[in-house]
Amino acid sequence: MSTHGNTRFYFFSGKGGVGKTTMACATAIYNARAGKKTLIVTTDPASNLADVFEQAIGSSEVAINGIPNLFGLELDPDEATREYKERTLAPLREILAPASLKIIEEQLSSPCTAEVAAFERFTDFLQAPEYEAVIFDTAPTGHTLRLIQLPGEWSGVIEKAARDGSAGQTCVGPAAALAESKLKFDRALEAMRDGSKSVFTFVLRPEATSIYETKRSVAELKKLGIYSQELIINGVYPAEACDNVFMLHRYIRQQEFLDIIRESFALPATVVELHAGEIKGLPALGEVISQLYEKPVNLSQYRKVSLQGPDGTPASAVDGEANPDVSQLLTPHNGNSRAIFFAGKGGVGKTSVAAATSLWLARHGYKTLLLATDPASHLAEVFEQAITDKPSLIDGENNLWVAHIDPVQAAREYKAKVLAECAAKYDDVRLKAIEEELDSPCTEEMATFEKFIEHATSTGYDVMVFDTAPTGHTLRLLKLPVDWNKQLEIKIFTTLDDSQADKATKARFEQVIAMMQDPDRTTFSFVMYPESTPIEEASRAMQEMAGIGVQTGMVVANMVLPASVLTNPFLKQRKKMQEKYLQQMSQRFQAPIVSLPLLADDLVGREQLAQASIFLYGNGKQGI
Repeated sequence: MSTHGNTRFYFFSGKGGVGKTTMACATAIYNARAGKKTLIVTTDPASNLADVFEQAIGSSEVAINGIPNLFGLELDPDEATREYKERTLAPLREILAPASLKIIEEQLSSPCTAEVAAFERFTDFLQAPEYEAVIFDTAPTGHTLRLIQLPGEWSGVIEKAARDGSAGQTCVGPAAALAESKLKFDRALEAMRDGSKSVFTFVLRPEATSIYETKRSVAELKKLGIYSQELIINGVYPAEACDNVFMLHRYIRQQEFLDIIRESFALPATVVELHAGEIKGLPALGEVISQLYEKPVNLSQYRKVSLQGPDGTPASAVDGEANPDVSQLLTPHNGNSRAIFFAGKGGVGKTSVAAATSLWLARHGYKTLLLATDPASHLAEVFEQAITDKPSLIDGENNLWVAHIDPVQAAREYKAKVLAECAAKYDDVRLKAIEEELDSPCTEEMATFEKFIEHATSTGYDVMVFDTAPTGHTLRLLKLPVDWNKQLEIKIFTTLDDSQADKATKARFEQVIAMMQDPDRTTFSFVMYPESTPIEEASRAMQEMAGIGVQTGMVVANMVLPASVLTNPFLKQRKKMQEKYLQQMSQRFQAPIVSLPLLADDLVGREQLAQASIFLYGNGKQGI
C-alpha cells in the first residue's frame, strides 16, 4: 500500500460492503500515527465513520478520540446545499429585481443543486493545504464513479453557459456566479489525475460480482486519465477456519477467484484475511493496520494452503432457522399490485435476496417485475443473462421479468421528451436555453427518478420488486416524490404557471406516495447481515422512512452461519458475534425477521436463487 512520497489524497472505492470504510479508517490512523496531520472524509450519504470510531462525527471537522493528528468529517448533502444556495444568492440580492431573483431561487430548488453543492464541498478537500493526508471514504462504486466524473462535466457546462454571455444560465444558477466553481472543478480533476498526489484504492472481495465491478471501475477511471490505482482484497478466509467440508468448499472457491484477480489486474494488490470478530474500535483497526502496512501480504506472494478436509461435497442445502410465514407481505391484496423494496447497506445481499424473492413469487404464479435502481446493478451476473433497461423475461421462467434503470439511456429519453413538450410552448430562444439546461450532468438524476416513477405507477404486474442502491441513495430516491410534491415547479426548467403537465406530474407523485405509505400495497424491507454497522445504518434509515409515512414491513438477516459448520474456534467466535446482533435486530426492528443462512456457493443462477428462496419463504403456498 502506498503511504509515502508525495501522495496526499487517498480514495477508497468499491462495491458496497467490501470494507471500504474499514480500510480508509485504518489508512487514516496509520498516516496520523506517522506524524501527518490527517483528515478522513466520507462522501457516503449513509456514513459509518461514527460507528467505526465509536464517537459522534458531523459535518464539521472533529478530532478523533485517542489519535493525535487525526480529524474526521461526514459530508452532509443538506448542509452543503443550504450553504451553496446562500453563497449563490447573497451577491445577487442587491442587483437583481425581485422577479429575476425569484426565478433563480426556483432554479436552486431543483435536485441538481444538491448534487453540485455536495460535489463542490467534496472539491474543497482536494485543496486543503492544512492537511498532509486526506483520505476519502467514498460511497459504493456506481455513485463514486459519478462523483469522480463530475469535475469535467460541470466544468464543460459552466464554460458553455459562460460563452453565451452574461445571461448564460445553468440549472444551478447564472454561469457568472459559478466561475469560481469551474476553477475548483478543474483543479480537482488535475489533482486526481496526478499520481504523485492521489491514489485510488479499490477494495474488493474474492467474489464474482465484486471482481466484475472493480474491472469496470478501473477502466472508467483510466478513461478519465486516472492511472494511480491499487487493490485491497478483503475478507479472505484464513486456513484455520476451513476444517469442514462446507468451509473447505468456500475456501477453494475463494482461491479460484484470487487466481482470476491475479490474471485480470496489473495493479499492486494487498490481501487482508477475514477477522473472527467485527472491525470496530481502535484495537480491531490495529489488526487491519498490521495486515495493510506493517506485515502486508501482496497477492503475488499469497499462496493457498493445501487443506485436507473430510471426504464429500457440501450439502446443497444447509440447516437454517425456521422463518415466520411472511407470504402476506409479498403478495397482492384486494386486487391491488404489490411493491416490495429491498434496501440496506451496500454488500449485504440486497440483489441476491431481491432476485430470490422475485423468483419465488414468479414460481407461485404471480406476474413479477424485478427492477434495479442501483447504477452498479449486478442482476445480469446473478441471472446469467443480459439485462437491459426494458423488461425482459428470464429464460426458462413464465412470470419473471427483469430490468434495470440505465441512467444514460434514461437521460436521453428524458431530454427528448422535455424538448418535445416545450417545442409547442416556447420560441426558439427559450427552447435553446432549455436545451442547454438539459445538458447538465444532473439531468441523469432527474431522468432516473422519472423512470422510477414510471415503473412504480405501472399496472402491468402483480408484484414489482425493487432492488435498490445502498441506503443513502435509496433514501434520496424514495423521498423525492414527497419533497417534489411540495414544490410548485418540478421540471428542470422554470415556469410560473401551473400547467396541465405539472398537474399530471403531481398526480403521479401523489399516487406513488400513497402506494409507499400503504402497507397493503407496499412492503419496505431491510437486508442486513448480523453485525453492528448494517444494523445501525438500517435503523437510521427506518426512522427516516417512518418520517415520510413509510413503515418497515420485513427484515432479512443474511449470511447467518449454520450451526452444522461450527467446527473451530474462529467460526464459533463469529457465530457468537452474530447471535448477539440477531438479538439486537429482534429488539430494534418491529417487523418480522427472516434469516438466510450462509450457503456453500454464491447466489448466482436460478438453481442457487431457488434454494435461497425456499430458505427464506418455504416451499409451499401457506398463507397465499
